[in-house]
Amino acid sequence: MEDNQKAITPRMGRRPGRVKGMRPGSTSPIQGYHPMAGTQIKFEIHGLEAVQNALRDLQERGRSLGPALKEIGEHMIESTQSRFDAEQDPDGNAWAPLAEATQARISEFNGKKPRGGDHVLRDSRHLRNSIAYRVAGDELRVGTIAVYGAIHQLGGEAGPTAHRVFIPPRPFLGVSDADQEYALEVIRDHLLEG
Repeated sequence: MEDNQKAITPRMGRRPGRVKGMRPGSTSPIQGYHPMAGTQIKFEIHGLEAVQNALRDLQERGRSLGPALKEIGEHMIESTQSRFDAEQDPDGNAWAPLAEATQARISEFNGKKPRGGDHVLRDSRHLRNSIAYRVAGDELRVGTIAVYGAIHQLGGEAGPTAHRVFIPPRPFLGVSDADQEYALEVIRDHLLEG
């Protein structure tokens, strides 16, 4: 300390002339803190440019979610197809069983079962294999290209007017809790690891 400078002890708290951890007349233990008439604390962050670059990279990856959405789309196809195999909706609830009339029709195949047997929605596997996804910008859409998929997803009346039948809903499209966890993990990995 130069001769013309005096050490100033800041006054804080109830004990005049003392700062906890400082002896009277000593300099501050806080780097960048210079005792003066008021109180001043200066914080310096070193490597701020690296932090800014990392945040910029994170922001850029957030703008281009295409690769992550494609990975989620592939997962959703597999997940949806597995629902056909398990005959369950996205929440794990069993689909409505085949109607008696449908079971009777199946048994009329010369004693042979059709390809799908007595399984629900698996006669030709066309609906199961029609599941597709599309990524557009930051949006992922998963669905079926089969026109008749909606009646099976939502249920309703179908067939010619004279022979209308009720088809119960058998939801196959949707996001399960496991699908949601997978999607969040993929997006997190994409944002953090690129």
